[in-house]
Amino acid sequence: MAALGRRDFAQAEREIAALLAQSGLSASERAFLLNKRGVARIGIGSPQGAREDFNAALELLPSHAPALTNLGNLLLEEGDVDGAIVRYRAAIAADREYAIAYLNLGVAYKKSGRIAEGVRALREAQRLEQKARKNASALSWRSFRRS
Repeated sequence: MAALGRRDFAQAEREIAALLAQSGLSASERAFLLNKRGVARIGIGSPQGAREDFNAALELLPSHAPALTNLGNLLLEEGDVDGAIVRYRAAIAADREYAIAYLNLGVAYKKSGRIAEGVRALREAQRLEQKARKNASALSWRSFRRS
């Protein structure tokens, strides 16, 4: 996953493909990897391959919020704002704490002229991000104190 973090999408796609070739992966592990490979494929300019990976992840784990959100992103980029909203709302239904889905939902609402709903979604994304940072900071502090 380091290659993905470096934005070396071609290398990330190869590394993830090698991981997917391993036996013994659980459905959730495979869904996670398929979603990540889809992200890498977007980075190398293969939206169709990305869509196939996101859909494959959802076949394994229908409530995988990142894959639902990424499908929404593809739809939004294609101009299907209503389809994107459906995917983002499904992602939120699957994981009420997934801030990225709220952020993207806010953008989609804004594009569709639903400004008040967009503002609410963006505020919720911000609240969740602040909560996540606070929780990460508390975890870090507890780990430090125990060392």
